[in-house]
Amino acid sequence: KDENIRPAMRKSALKRVGTIGRANMEANSLLRGKLGHIRRCEIRLLGCMGTWPLQFAHRHKRAWYKGDVEKLSDIKQVVVACQNCHEKQESDTQLTEAIFFNLRGHE
Repeated sequence: KDENIRPAMRKSALKRVGTIGRANMEANSLLRGKLGHIRRCEIRLLGCMGTWPLQFAHRHKRAWYKGDVEKLSDIKQVVVACQNCHEKQESDTQLTEAIFFNLRGHE
């Protein structure tokens, strides 16, 4: 038996997008309209990658928003961040509050 031959992959149905997933997609679409003009990381911590890869960083964990599109797409709840800054901000609640207070003010 040839050891370099792998068995064929099984085909399975893709998981459907649920209520929370649809809310996240809708919120991201709204945010692209509101913050799409920002082409640089707003946080700019040490190790900032500047323009790549940019993503939306939220003030709270996604579970806090419970699929509420209005809250997820609220400007006071989101900043545009590079991957490095997002990871640093996400794991430090005090840093997160300081960043959001400076950039977006109180909730």
